[in-house]
Amino acid sequence: MKYIYNGVEIQPKVEVYHDAIVYLGGIMMREFYTDKVKCAKAWREGLKKISEYFGDLLPLGPVTGPPLSYGHIICLGAPVTYPENTEPNVKPVLSSIDEGIELLETKKDIDYSQHPLAIHYREMCNYLKEQFPDYNVQFSGMGYEGPITSAILLRGQDFIYDVLDEPEKAKKFLALLTDSVVNFCYFVNRENGVPEVNPRGAGLCDDFSSLISPDMWPEFVIPYWTRYFESITTETGRRFLHCENLAPAHLKYFKDARISHFQPSVSPMLTIENVKANTDVPFDWLLYAFRITGMSDDEIEEWVDNTVKEGITRIRTQFGQYACEIGKLDRIKAFFRAFDKYRVE
Repeated sequence: MKYIYNGVEIQPKVEVYHDAIVYLGGIMMREFYTDKVKCAKAWREGLKKISEYFGDLLPLGPVTGPPLSYGHIICLGAPVTYPENTEPNVKPVLSSIDEGIELLETKKDIDYSQHPLAIHYREMCNYLKEQFPDYNVQFSGMGYEGPITSAILLRGQDFIYDVLDEPEKAKKFLALLTDSVVNFCYFVNRENGVPEVNPRGAGLCDDFSSLISPDMWPEFVIPYWTRYFESITTETGRRFLHCENLAPAHLKYFKDARISHFQPSVSPMLTIENVKANTDVPFDWLLYAFRITGMSDDEIEEWVDNTVKEGITRIRTQFGQYACEIGKLDRIKAFFRAFDKYRVE
């Protein structure tokens, strides 16, 4: 399906949280992450039910290893827990910034491929590849966060005080951590048989950067985003940024990191108007999963029309277990229907 407004193509997109796959697959979250057979069962049954409900309206996404954004820092020593039916999570492991610097210096040459988590994910993804030969399953799911988010996950909220109390040490820690993230990216690329440096571009997710005051971004955020992008893509590669909970004052610094596309996602302080007023970087716009379930057809259509008229071309919503549990997947169909007036084929 193709949609046009004022001669420009618009792209509605619906993203499926993996907890919907777990729920529709009839298993527990812990099983999804730890049992390759149960994981494949969830993908098979979850995708089947989504396909039966939406038909061609919602193209099915890729089959992946269980999404875990903390793979990198788990390899560095962050303890992870797998509750029976909620998301895995990690706890801070560093008691001081000095300990963090020491840890990263000793882990400079870590072989991620031999870590037990990597071995587990390799086995999981290979099994999924066998079970879903038509889906081009990659080594996936074992992910990473950006440098600021990784710093706060490893150090806890004390890292915010480190930035204020020991700024030079905080910078050294961030530089080492950024290089560690880059090396982890290289490892994932090698696992998938692709070049370590992607000439087409790269993406970065760094939500906790929002916890750093805008006036401190030139010192404590932008240099490390730049270091990351310059290491994993080329001069002409696109730079995609996902960063939630930002304030308008953060956005003017995007140009310094040469961001090509911004994904604000859940950011209550941002509006389409104040994003446009503070950056020229193209951005998409999200109808929150926790809002769409309570909206009427008319409200959804009004939201879509307002977003389209503001010139946004990538317009998103999401659903997960909650929408499935309360029987609100029809709201997702209403989201698609709201674009019918713009459809040209």
